[in-house]
Amino acid sequence: MNMYLGDYSHFTNIHDLDKAVGQHRGENRPKINNTDDDILEMIHRHSVKSGAAHLRHETIEKGIGKSNSTVRRSLRKLNRLGIIDRIHYIHPDMGGLGANIYAIKPF
Repeated sequence: MNMYLGDYSHFTNIHDLDKAVGQHRGENRPKINNTDDDILEMIHRHSVKSGAAHLRHETIEKGIGKSNSTVRRSLRKLNRLGIIDRIHYIHPDMGGLGANIYAIKPF
């Protein structure tokens, strides 16, 4: 379990996280497509233990079967709609950019 991810979480328990995801889906259904929803679900699944997800674009691509540009476009949309926070992560051991951290926002 990645304890540092808890620093980026907006939730103290899984129930509140699940509720926020459901509310975001309900409110934004007309604005998000199936790809956006698949990415939200992947972030949600990876956030269950720590409250946030540390995912590479390539991991998301493989997980949902979409191209890099499609994944990036959907992530920007989810961020713009206020559903997720995207945190650029600097890997402390490597001194460079690592995979982004995604945190689902409260509704």
